[in-house]
Amino acid sequence: MNDASAPRRTVGRVLIAVVFALLALNAVKETFWSDSPAALRALQALVGALAAATAWGAWSGARWSYAAATAYGFVAAGMVASLGPMLEMPVEERGGLWIGAAVILVFSLACAWFLRRMTRHASVDVTEVT
Repeated sequence: MNDASAPRRTVGRVLIAVVFALLALNAVKETFWSDSPAALRALQALVGALAAATAWGAWSGARWSYAAATAYGFVAAGMVASLGPMLEMPVEERGGLWIGAAVILVFSLACAWFLRRMTRHASVDVTEVT
């Protein structure tokens, strides 16, 4: 019998994996099936890759999953904040972009905190038992 089996997936890790998988699918859709500017499509591709990495890391319990969630938050928030100039929006319509960017950043940092907490508790020092 193998006592060092993989840790069980918690409901939180599964939810984070599903949410980030859906975010990755949306970003891939926007990358390939959108008439957005090329710079926005490139950012969507990067956001999609980071979301997919976060989903995989959360699902598999990888120790780096919190770093992927953090990177996703900063890149996605930066992308949303830059939509105004990129899409040539009037200045008076750009106020909501900063709020949206802040919400994305807070959400992803909360997920990163949770994933870091879970992977830290899941890693156990294995000592030889005699």
